[in-house]
Amino acid sequence: MPEEKTHRKLPSIELTPSVSIIIAGVIIAGAIIFANQHPAASAGTAAAAANTQGATASANVPAPSASDHIIGSLSAPIVLVEYSDFQCPYCQMIYPSLKQIVSQSGGQIAWVMREFPLYQIHPEAMPAANAAECIAAQLGSTGFWEYADAVFNNQSSLNASYSASLAKQFGANMALYNSCITNSTYLNTIQTETADAEASGGNGTPFTVVINTKTGKQYPISGAVSLAQIQAVIAQAQAGK
Repeated sequence: MPEEKTHRKLPSIELTPSVSIIIAGVIIAGAIIFANQHPAASAGTAAAAANTQGATASANVPAPSASDHIIGSLSAPIVLVEYSDFQCPYCQMIYPSLKQIVSQSGGQIAWVMREFPLYQIHPEAMPAANAAECIAAQLGSTGFWEYADAVFNNQSSLNASYSASLAKQFGANMALYNSCITNSTYLNTIQTETADAEASGGNGTPFTVVINTKTGKQYPISGAVSLAQIQAVIAQAQAGK
């Protein structure tokens, strides 16, 4: 389940040789006690975990709404809510799979994309997220998805100049666009969406939540899992299990 994860820098601590030996002894002793007290944590358990097909335990992200960037209808029985980073290679990997699933669903599955830029490791992620929102402010969901298509088809070119060229190509008013970029108009929106993902267990991108709109039940998927794995989680959501 490849995904790009957030990184938080921790303070470094220097250990003397004697302290290192003591700590190593404590870790080994703890491991022995844990193994004796938790016999179920075996290879069988690890194999079962590996077969979860990318689905995590639960999620509680905000329900899709008219303010979202969506392909399809909010009334579709299933909505995929993807938290994405425009510079993330794994987001680029899963993008065609989600697009295929929605296009082949006959209107039964819709797709929402929300912002989750991992700015700690992707310097172009936050500017791209803001660019996407600035384009959408003028051109709606159509402009947003045109931007997403272009970036994920040519991710290596992602920078401020490329985003501006796309905005112009799509027909945005460049004075308004440039003002939006300069003022980071959608920073609060981006930060809120990022916080929503993290609060539901998203610690990297892509983070996709499959929502049964009839029951409201949510089925999260972490990482760039395969098309078959995504379809399996969607089938679970459709069955209401």
